[in-house]
Amino acid sequence: MKVFDLHLHTSFYSSCSLIDPEELVRKAAELNLDGLALTEHGLRWPDDKFDRLQRVADPLGLILLRGQEISTYSSINGPEGEFLVFGIKRSITADLSAQELVKRVHGEGGILIAAHPFKLSRLGRKKYYGAGERIYELELDALELYHPDHGEEALLKVQQAMAKLGLPGTGSSDAHQIHEVGLCVTIFEKPIFSEADLVREIRAGRIQAKDNRKVG
Repeated sequence: MKVFDLHLHTSFYSSCSLIDPEELVRKAAELNLDGLALTEHGLRWPDDKFDRLQRVADPLGLILLRGQEISTYSSINGPEGEFLVFGIKRSITADLSAQELVKRVHGEGGILIAAHPFKLSRLGRKKYYGAGERIYELELDALELYHPDHGEEALLKVQQAMAKLGLPGTGSSDAHQIHEVGLCVTIFEKPIFSEADLVREIRAGRIQAKDNRKVG
């Protein structure tokens, strides 16, 4: 079993984050995580910067992976939720609707995870900050189940969607501050050494979400 935090932001490429990348790596090792996925907003870490950070992680036995978190928007619906994308070797910077994003990512061999789909919105314009019920209209590969902003009602909604759609659920911290790292994680049945491994195992559904905030 390998334990990964699959949704993290750093101060290098996400202005909303206070986490220094090297501090993130050391914290993950301290928590005995097996790996991390860097998922900045609309950006995939550049090769040179990622390789430099990987050299920090290697002596600690920590696997680093790259993804990105993409916000979607349509002229009809407005914001259509955020999605974690893996398996795409470039940054997705275009403004896309959720359907357009799914088509593009799957067309390039990647996968999509609905990020915090039932996180309640604080903006007042719509009920959910995530995709909400739109997840039933999209061809997704997984749903983010355990997330610090998912309460009991949100968890139930995600679990119902997982059962109906036959999708696996992930756990991620969506950390923007160092103390949040590892609050929720994803457990893989098989070793993960690369992004291709992660894509394969999520497609196969050989994962389990865990909420580390719960006692016992």
